[in-house]
Amino acid sequence: MDVRLLSSGTPGNLTPDEEQKLQQAWIHLIRLGGNKNIEKASFSESVPDITRELQQHISDKSPEAFREGLWGFILSEHPDALVLRFLRARKWDVEKAMVMLVSAVDWRIERNIAETIIYRGENVGLENDPSADERGFIAQYRSGKSYVHAKDKENRLVYIIKVRLHDPGLQSCEAMETYILHNIESLRILMKSPDDKCCLIFDMTGFGVKNMDFHVVKFLVSVFEARYPETLGVVLVHNAPFVFWGSYLRSFPPTDQYTHGIIGIWGIIKGWLDPVIASKIHFTHKPTDLLKFIPAESVQTSYGGEDTWEYEYVEPVAGENARLDESEKRAEIQQERNELIAEFERETIAWASLVTASTAEIEKTSRRNEAADQLRGSYWKLDPYIRARTYFHRLGMIADS
Repeated sequence: MDVRLLSSGTPGNLTPDEEQKLQQAWIHLIRLGGNKNIEKASFSESVPDITRELQQHISDKSPEAFREGLWGFILSEHPDALVLRFLRARKWDVEKAMVMLVSAVDWRIERNIAETIIYRGENVGLENDPSADERGFIAQYRSGKSYVHAKDKENRLVYIIKVRLHDPGLQSCEAMETYILHNIESLRILMKSPDDKCCLIFDMTGFGVKNMDFHVVKFLVSVFEARYPETLGVVLVHNAPFVFWGSYLRSFPPTDQYTHGIIGIWGIIKGWLDPVIASKIHFTHKPTDLLKFIPAESVQTSYGGEDTWEYEYVEPVAGENARLDESEKRAEIQQERNELIAEFERETIAWASLVTASTAEIEKTSRRNEAADQLRGSYWKLDPYIRARTYFHRLGMIADS
C-alpha cells in the first residue's frame, strides 16, 4: 500500500496548494488570537482578510480566551496536525474549516474540557465522597466495556467497545459523555500524525435491546463529526445480531420522527450519520473479517486471533497526581510554553508571508518546524501539572515525566 496516499494532507506531506491553504488557515487563527505582529506582515493575495461570512461565525470569546483555547486543544501534537484535520474535513475550504475549528474551540471552552475532563479525569477514583456522576464515570473504566489495545494494519490504534457490557440505566448521560470525552482526550496523546486516526470496533456479541443507548450513539456521532474530525479511520461493527438489523419498537416521545412505524436499530442510526463517517463503517462477523483490518498477532484470542492479552483496569494510586496542586511550578512551565507559542506564531507569520520557493523559504520552514518540535517537548513537561494520570500512564503506554 502506498504510504504517501495514507498520509496525504498531513504535516510534511502537503501539495503546494495544500500548504497554501494551511498558511491561510494559520493567518486567520493568529488574527483571531489577537497577535498584533500579524498586522505588520505583508502577505500575497492568496492570504485574504477574514471574510464577512467567516466574521459572522468567529469566536464570541475574547482574542486572549480564543488563543488560550486553541493552544489548549493542540497540546502534545504538531500544531499543523490539528489544523489540517479540520481542513481535510471540509475538503480544503479554508473558510468552512475555520468556522468548524473556531466552533470546536468555543465548545471546549464552554464545556470546560481542560478542567472537567483533562484535569479531573480518573483522579475522581480517589475521592472519598464522589458524586453520583463521578461514580458513574469511573465505573465505566472498571467495567471493561471499552479499551484500546494494539494497532491495525495501517498503524492506527484499535479501540474496542463491548456493547453487551453497557446498561444505559446504571449511570447518567452526563457521566457517559464525560467518559467518552476523557477517552478521546486520552487517546489523542497516544496518537501522532500521520497515524492520528483510530480503528473503532463495536463488538456486538451478546447485544440485546437492553444495551441500546441512543443518547450515547448520537453523542459519539456529533463529537466525531464536529469536534474531533478526521479522528476515525475505520469503524468495524462486529458480530451484530438480528435484533440490530431487525424490527425494533421503541416508545419515542410523540413528537419524534420515529413514531411513524417500526424501524430497525441500524436503520435509525444510519439516518444520523454524515456520509463521510458512514463510508468508514464495515460489518464483520468472522475472525477472518477482522484479519482484513488487523494483523493476527494483534487480534485477541477471544476474537480468533493470537493475542492472549485481556483488559484489566489499573486503579489510580494515591499521590500520583500530587503535581496537579503545584500551581507555581505549573505557572512557570506554562510561561515557558507561552514563549514557545509566541515564537511558533512569529515563525508562522514569516512562513506564511513567503511567495516563492527560495533558500530563505527553506530556512524559515525549518525554523518553524524546530519551534513546533520544541512546543511538543514543552507539553510533556507541562502534562503532569494539568492532566490527572490516566490508565495509559499507569500501564506504561505513556512515559511519565
